[in-house]
Amino acid sequence: MKHTNAFKKLNNAGFTLIETLIVWMLVCSFVLLPTIAFKHWQTSLEKVFFYYRFEKSILHLQQVAIADHRGTRIDLYNNSQLIIFFTNHTTLPWKSLKIPPAIKLESSHAILFKAGTGNSSTTQPGNGSIPKIVFTDAGKRITYQFQLGSGRFEKK
Repeated sequence: MKHTNAFKKLNNAGFTLIETLIVWMLVCSFVLLPTIAFKHWQTSLEKVFFYYRFEKSILHLQQVAIADHRGTRIDLYNNSQLIIFFTNHTTLPWKSLKIPPAIKLESSHAILFKAGTGNSSTTQPGNGSIPKIVFTDAGKRITYQFQLGSGRFEKK
């Protein structure tokens, strides 16, 4: 009789295989769920950072045109999804800006900033002298429309 009581105590001491698998699945789900959300978060941050760099680069390039009294230019390449900021005399560390895969550049040609004033003009057909840059982001059109005379832009 003492032998059966020892067997009962030994049998109830550990976890069953099913309990262990349930705990293992819960732990794995707690580890994997943040990694799935991380990919979406990373894409979202990449887009926000791209637009931030793009806007700051435009403003800086315009300021270079005003301060140095030399023309500057933004070249838009929609076939290679690349934007190049160009000056004749200054080497820019942020000269080219690669567009993230989640965003598509629709515009092409060049936007010019006049020396000394920073006023903008364009080589884009059909826009007159008012440049605009169009992106597609998750099916939504995002337009940077430059204002006549001031060279400032508005994001729509």
